[in-house]
Order: sequence, then C-alpha cells, then structure tokens
Amino acid sequence: MPLKQFLSTAGLPVTKGEIIATLHSPLVKEVRNFVLGPGLISNIPQACQMWLGCTGLQHKATLIPGIIPDEYMAEAMAVIEPGVVPVYWTCAVFGREKDLFFGPGINTLMFFVSQIMPLDSMQLAAVPGKLTPEIIGDICERLKFPSDWRKIASHKSPAPLLDDLLKANPHVQWVEATSNGAAAVMCEEGVVDAGITTEAARTANDLLQIHNYGCPDMVFFGGLTEHGANVLRQAMAGL
Repeated sequence: MPLKQFLSTAGLPVTKGEIIATLHSPLVKEVRNFVLGPGLISNIPQACQMWLGCTGLQHKATLIPGIIPDEYMAEAMAVIEPGVVPVYWTCAVFGREKDLFFGPGINTLMFFVSQIMPLDSMQLAAVPGKLTPEIIGDICERLKFPSDWRKIASHKSPAPLLDDLLKANPHVQWVEATSNGAAAVMCEEGVVDAGITTEAARTANDLLQIHNYGCPDMVFFGGLTEHGANVLRQAMAGL
C-alpha cells in the first residue's frame, strides 16, 4: 500500500472569485454542507449559512446537521453523486482540528473556504424554573451556584469559560456536550442545571440567560472532499 499523500490542488479554483464562479457553474448541481447539530442553532451552521448568503449559493445548497465533526466529515467523504460538492464545516477552535487534518483529512482540502463571523452571543443559561434574580446575582457576582445544582454542560472548546465557577463550586461537575446547541438541549431536558450555549440555541430551548460572555470574531472552515474536488475541476474547465 503506498504512503498517504495530501489531496492535490491542481486544476482547482484558488481565489475567492474563482471558487464562487466555479460553484455557480451549472455542472455543480448541489453544494451539500455537513455541519454541527442538533438543528442549525450552533455557531458552525450559522457560519455556513452566512457563507452561503455571501456567495449567493443558497438556491443550490443543503445543510445536514451531524453529531461530531469526525462523523459528518466521514459522511461528506462518502458522497459520490455526480454534480454534488460535499463541504464539511469546522471551527478554528475545535480541539481536534489537527487530528482531522493529518488523519482522514489528508484526502480532503480542510480549509478550502472560510468565513469570519462573530460568535452567536456565547452565554451561560438555564431553564427559567431554576433561576431567580438572587440566584443569577450570586452566580455572576459571587461565583456561587445553588447548593442543589450538580451538573453544568458545555462543548469542550468553550469549557475553560467555566473554570472559575467550577473551582468555586466543587459540588458541581462539568458534563461534555457535543455542541453549544446540544448543551442547550441538555438544559431544557433537565440533564444538567445550566450550560454554555448560543443565543439561537437559548431561544430555541426557552432558556434564560445568566451571563453573556460576548461575541468575538471566529474563523470557520469549509472542507472540500476528493469527490468534490473532481466535480470542481470539471466545472472550472468548463468556465
């Protein structure tokens, strides 16, 4: 078996203008985007939607939510339908980005396109029934969780935002969520007492904000698979 080799960029569009023009080619029937679920309430699918809006590709695009990047990257790599360009989306602060890049990602162009987007108001939230103004004040000003709280959820990437709270409240443990959206669902379902999530996910799950961490710019990446590269080579040759 030969040694691995990174996917070649030969014959592919390079500049932003070339990429957009090639994706608009009639030879590209669909741009199938694999994003982080559940639903479209986490930052990654929102960044994908922003990119589609900026490129004018909404009319031929679909979004498919997945559980974790490893899995939906594999789903994207399995797409071989003619005219379909599968794109899998990740984030610059995803903790295992390098593992995907040097692992199965060697057969993809992981950073083929990118989108800078302010994070969707990252915040600590909980179901309204668990909160009063006094409890919110204690958490925000004194770093004090209620004595009956036991679990707080977040995706692994923003988990360091909880460090001070967890140190001050040893009776509360961190529970890993697969996404910011999943953390909101865990709160709504009563699996945890609170969680770090986005504004879209908080609203969708009827949670109440405890603290807003802010919304700095973040970089998101769309990865191109080998099949997608072949489709784009044919499309670019026909421009």
